[in-house]
Amino acid sequence: MFLGAAMTGLAQIFAVGLAILGLLQSAVAAEETDFAARFAAEQALVATLSHSTMPQDQRQLGDLYRDGLIFSADNPIRKADRNAAIAAYRRAMELGDSSPAVIVSLGRLLMRASGGQGFSAIEPALQALALEGNGDATYLLAIDAMENRHMPLEQAIPRLEAAAMLGSAGAVRDLVAAGVPVGDTLKQAVLTRLTQRAEEGQAAASLSLFHFYADGLLTDRDPHTAMKWLKQAAQNDPVGAVEQLAEQYLLGLNVESDPVRAADLFRQAARAGGRNAALALGRAAMTETNMPVSNAEARWWLQRASEANVRTASVELSNLDLKIALAFKGAPEEREKLIMAALEPIADDPDALANLADHNWHSTDSEVIGKALLPLLEKQALNGRSVAALAYNAWLEANGRPLPDAIARALIVSLRKTPFVSVGFSNFTIASLALDRRMSEAVLSRNEAIRLLFKAADDNVGQAMLRLGQLYRQGDQLARSDSFAKRWFIQASEHAVERAGWELAEMQAASRDPGERQEADRFYLGEIDAGDPRGGLAMVQAHLRQDNLDGITLERAKSAIQAPNDRIALASLLISSGIPSHLQQADTLLSGLREDELEPADLVALGRLKSATAVTPEQTAAAISMLEKAAASGSQYARTALASSYLSSVMQRDKVPAAIAMLQQILDDNPKDPEARLLLARAYMLGIGVERDARKAASLVGDVRRENGMRMPKATLLEADWLAFSSDGRNPAKAVALLNAQAARGSSAAERALGEYYLNGFGPAIRPDAAASRMYAAAHSGDKEAMAALGHMLLNGYGLSQSREAGLGWLERAANAGNTAAMYEISRVFALRPQAESDTRQAIAWLQKAAERNHPNAAYQLGLAYLTGEWVEKDVEQASIWFDRSARSGNLLAARTLKAVRDGAKAEDAAIVSDTAD
Repeated sequence: MFLGAAMTGLAQIFAVGLAILGLLQSAVAAEETDFAARFAAEQALVATLSHSTMPQDQRQLGDLYRDGLIFSADNPIRKADRNAAIAAYRRAMELGDSSPAVIVSLGRLLMRASGGQGFSAIEPALQALALEGNGDATYLLAIDAMENRHMPLEQAIPRLEAAAMLGSAGAVRDLVAAGVPVGDTLKQAVLTRLTQRAEEGQAAASLSLFHFYADGLLTDRDPHTAMKWLKQAAQNDPVGAVEQLAEQYLLGLNVESDPVRAADLFRQAARAGGRNAALALGRAAMTETNMPVSNAEARWWLQRASEANVRTASVELSNLDLKIALAFKGAPEEREKLIMAALEPIADDPDALANLADHNWHSTDSEVIGKALLPLLEKQALNGRSVAALAYNAWLEANGRPLPDAIARALIVSLRKTPFVSVGFSNFTIASLALDRRMSEAVLSRNEAIRLLFKAADDNVGQAMLRLGQLYRQGDQLARSDSFAKRWFIQASEHAVERAGWELAEMQAASRDPGERQEADRFYLGEIDAGDPRGGLAMVQAHLRQDNLDGITLERAKSAIQAPNDRIALASLLISSGIPSHLQQADTLLSGLREDELEPADLVALGRLKSATAVTPEQTAAAISMLEKAAASGSQYARTALASSYLSSVMQRDKVPAAIAMLQQILDDNPKDPEARLLLARAYMLGIGVERDARKAASLVGDVRRENGMRMPKATLLEADWLAFSSDGRNPAKAVALLNAQAARGSSAAERALGEYYLNGFGPAIRPDAAASRMYAAAHSGDKEAMAALGHMLLNGYGLSQSREAGLGWLERAANAGNTAAMYEISRVFALRPQAESDTRQAIAWLQKAAERNHPNAAYQLGLAYLTGEWVEKDVEQASIWFDRSARSGNLLAARTLKAVRDGAKAEDAAIVSDTAD
C-alpha cells in the first residue's frame, strides 16, 4: 500500500520533503491485501440486502450497519451507521423477524439514541423476552429504568440481580460497581450460563469470562484462564476481541509482554476494520511502546482513521507529522514549511487545534510550532470559536505572554453568544481570566469580574463558589473574611467541588475553636477511610501545627500512606517538627525504602530530605548520590534538584560550575523552566558561580512571577528581597504587600520573611511583637528557620516574655529539623551558662554537629577547643582540619589562626580569641 493519496499545497511540500530526506519511506511496506475487492463485495452485498424483503436479510443488513462498513476501497476502517442499523432492524421486525438477536440489538441502539427516545416502542418486545429468561433484554430494561426514567439505584438493584441471574455480564459488572454483594449461587449461575454460550462460539460471552477471570469479579483471579477465553473470543471476533488481546500483549497484562505480537494483532484487527487498532498503530510511533511500527506505517493508519472521521485521528496525525518535521535537519525555512503542512489538515478545526495546543510539547519545540499554530488559533478565536481562544490564551500564558485585547474581547463575545457548558460557567470563565489578569482592565474591570463571579455562583456554578471562598480567605480583591470564605466553601462542597472540602478543612484545622478542629479531623478521617493519602498527610500537618500529634492519630494517618512518595512526604512532615519521637517515626517510615526501587521523582524527594537533615559529610555525600542517580535517568526535575543541591551545599563548592552549566543546559532545553530560572536568579543575586548581576537576577525572577503569579512562593520571596534590598528597584512597601499576599495563601516561608522584616526594619518599622507573631505561625508550620528565630527571641526576651527553657526547646526542634545555626546557638547556650549550670558534653556535641555541617563559627570554635584542649583532648592536627574548614567557609579569623598554627606558633599564641568570631 503506497502513500499515493493526493496532496496539494503545503501537504505536497511535506510529502516531497520527507521523501527526499528519507524521514518517511516512499512507500509503506507492501502488503498483499484485497481492500478494494472486499469493499466492492461488501457494497454489492449491502445493495442486495437493501432491496430484499426477506427478514433475515434485513437483520444481516442491520448487523452490517451496526458493526460498520468498510470506509472505502483503500481504507479498511469500519464506520458504523446507527440510524441505518435502526431502520434495518425495524424493517426486519415488520417482515416478521422477532428473534432475540433483532430485538436486543434494536433495543441497544434505541437506548443510546436521543436520550432513549423511541425505546418505548421496543419495550413490550423486550419485556416478553425478559419473561422468557433473556438476560440481555432484562438488563436493557433495568438500564432504561435508571438512565431514561431516573429510577433510584436501590430500586433498580432487583432488576439488575434478575438480569445477572439470567446471564447478563453487564448486570454483574453494574452490581459490583454499586457495591452490591453477589452471592455464590448467583456467581455460579452466571459463570455456568456464560461458559455454555462461550463454548457455543459466542464471542461476547467469551469476552465477559475473560474480564471476570482477569479482574476476579465472580471468581478468584486467574490470568491463565482469562487469556484462554480471550483467545477464544478473538477467533470469533476479528476486531474487538483481537484489539483487547493485542493490548494484553502490549501492556503485559495477564500474559508476558510481547510488543511484536501486539503489533501483529493490532494490524490484524486494523485490516478487519478496527478503529482502535488503527489508532494504536498510529500512536506507536509517538510513544515508547516498543512495537515495531515505522513512521510510514503509523502515518498510513492515522490517515485512514482520519478519513473515516475517527475522533482524535486528525490530531494524532498532525502530532506525528510534527514529530517528523521537527526531526528535519535541513534549512529552518524548510522545516517551517513542513510544520505548516502538518497543521494544514486541521487548520479549520478549532477543536483539533486546541487539542494540539494542549499537548505538552518540548519547550524548544513549542517555540517553533507556535509560529505556525498560533496564527491558526488566533484566526479561529477572532472568528468566534471560544475553544480556540481559550487554547490560545493557555499557550500564551505558559510562555509568559499577555492575551491581546482583541482576542479577549472576541472570547467574551463568543462565550456570551454560545455559552461554554452553561451561561453561568461562561461567566465564571470570563471572570477567572480577568481576575488572573489575563484580561486587561480596558477589556473587563476587576469589579465587573467580581460581579460576574457572584452571578455565576448564583447560577449554581460550584467552581465560582470555590473561587469566591478563596478570594475571601486570601483577602485578594475582596476584604478578608473567614466566615464568608467558609460559607462559600460549604456551598461549593454541596455542588461536588472536591477542592472546596479540602480548603474548608484547612481553615477549620487552623481554627481556635475545638469544634471546628474536630470537623476538620472528621473530614480527613473520611478521606483516609477512602484510601486517600492526602487525608493522612493533611491531618498530620494540622496536628503538628497544634503541637498535639499523638500516636493514635499518626497510626490512623499512616493507614492511607503506602506509596513511596507519600511515605517520604509524611517523614518530611515529622522531621520538620524537630520532635525526637517524631524523628524516630520518620526513620521507621524511610527504613523500608530501597533506592534501587524508587522512581526518579521519589529518589529526588528522598535525597532532598536526607540532604536537609544530614549531619556528617558521609550522610551529605549519600544524599547527593541519590540526587545524582536520579539525574542520571534524564529527568529534568532531578537535574534541577541536583543543581540546587550543588549550589546550596558548602561541601559541594567544587560542583558549583557544574551546577551553573546544568541550569544553562536545562534552560537551553526548556527556556521557561521556572525552578531553573529561579536558581540561576539566586546565583546572579549572590554571585555564586557567576558574576554578581542584580539586574539579571531581577529580570529572571520578574518573568517567573508574571507567568506564575502567587503559584510559586519561592519567586515571590526572591522578588520581595529585590524590592526590599536593591538600590535600583527598592520598594519596601510593595515587598511587604507581596509577602502578606503569599502568606495568606499558606506560605510559611513568607510568614518567616515578614517576621525577619519586622525584626530588622526592612520596609516596615521594627516591631518585635509583630515579628514574634509571624515567627510563631511559621514555626508551627514546620519552618525550621522560623523555629530557630523564635527560639532566639525567647532566649533573649525580644518581642516575647523571656524563657530560656522555651527558647532552648525551639532551638532544639530547629536543630533536629536540620537548622545548622540553631545547632551552633545551642552549643553556645550550654557553654556560656554559669559555671554551675554549664554542660560541656552537650556544648561540644552540638558544636560538633554544627561544624560538621560547615557552620563557619562552629568549625572555628571546635578548632580552638582542639587547639587549647578545652572540653576535648588537645589535638593540633584536628584543630588545623577544623580551622581549614572554617576558612574555606569564609571565616577570615580561622584563616589567620590556621596560618599561625602552620607557621609553628605555640597554642596559646595561635588561639586568637576575638568577639568577632561569634
